[in-house]
Order: sequence, then structure tokens, then C-alpha cells
Amino acid sequence: MKFTPAEIELARRMKRLGLAWTPSVGHYVWDEAGLINCVSPFHDHVYFILDLKHFLRRSGTIERLQQDLCWLPTWEQAREWLRQAGQSDAEVSQRLFGNRALEAGASGSRFMNCCWKGSP
Repeated sequence: MKFTPAEIELARRMKRLGLAWTPSVGHYVWDEAGLINCVSPFHDHVYFILDLKHFLRRSGTIERLQQDLCWLPTWEQAREWLRQAGQSDAEVSQRLFGNRALEAGASGSRFMNCCWKGSP
């Protein structure tokens, strides 16, 4: 899985704006603070939580993981979060098509930015 610098910056911005997130198995994260002292199999500072206990051994608490890591949601995870926040599939679809975010050549950050726009 590759994340562009723009996608990582968008995730950082959502974190600063208060995106509620609980670290879980199946989440990609960007290690903002250098908590994980291992080579990433993806690209610099991006990790996949396969074993939450491994991450907790490094952080000590879920709260520190939330503080030091930034969630990089997949499309499915982002959609689930938006649904829980009250954004219907139809609303998201309308924004995607209205902003031409699905056209060939559109960046992933344009796509994700469009999805987050208007979310709580």
C-alpha cells in the first residue's frame, strides 16, 4: 500500500481537526513521532497494524498510539467512518462525481479530500 505525501498530509490535518480514531488491527498508520523503530515494509514511516500488542509494547498505551501515530484510512475504513458520522453513500457519491474526483488522473488526495469535505 502506498500513500502519497498529499494523502498523509490530509490524514494529519484530519487528526489535528479531531478525527476520532482508535488503533485497531487492519489500520495503516503513519508514525509521526518515530515510535516504531523498525524498517517499514511499505514506505518510510508507514506501518500496518497486524498485531496490536506489538504496537502497544512500543507505546505502553492506546492513548500514546493515538498521540504518536496518524491513521491512514483505506477507502472502506473512510466510508465506514463517514457512515457513522451520518454521511450517506449517496451524499459521498454526489460529492465525488460533482468534484470530478473519480476521473482518470485525479489524485488520491483529491479523492479523499472530496470524501472528507463536509464531514463532521
